[in-house]
Amino acid sequence: MGIIFILHACARLYDNSVPGFGEFLSSKGFPAGVSFAWAVTIFELVGGFSMFFRFAVKIFCVIEIIILLGGIFLVHRPNGWFTVGYTLNGIEYSVVLITVLAAIFIAERRNDLICSKARVMVPEDGMCRVLLFFQ
Repeated sequence: MGIIFILHACARLYDNSVPGFGEFLSSKGFPAGVSFAWAVTIFELVGGFSMFFRFAVKIFCVIEIIILLGGIFLVHRPNGWFTVGYTLNGIEYSVVLITVLAAIFIAERRNDLICSKARVMVPEDGMCRVLLFFQ
């Protein structure tokens, strides 16, 4: 999932579309739209790598869900449900991403609970394995 957001940010950087994104945000009433667009792009790039390497995953999920909800209300909602097909540029894809991010958040939360309630062997890579040795 992190790769999706890395590619999304990289596409904006490659196309040099961050200023256009910022102008769009300014037209919707965001103060400092270009700065906000850069912040979102950098967040998706750094956060994508963070998610890929499983660092601060829950924080990334929450902030990215907020960004996607903003996109739904600012851009996609007036276009209906479908991303392609019956209509274009709808909310469908954003809803899928939000659902997947919510599932990842829940899975990470469950993993945290399991790791905190069990004696777990944590290997050198720091990843919590489900090797449970309950007291």
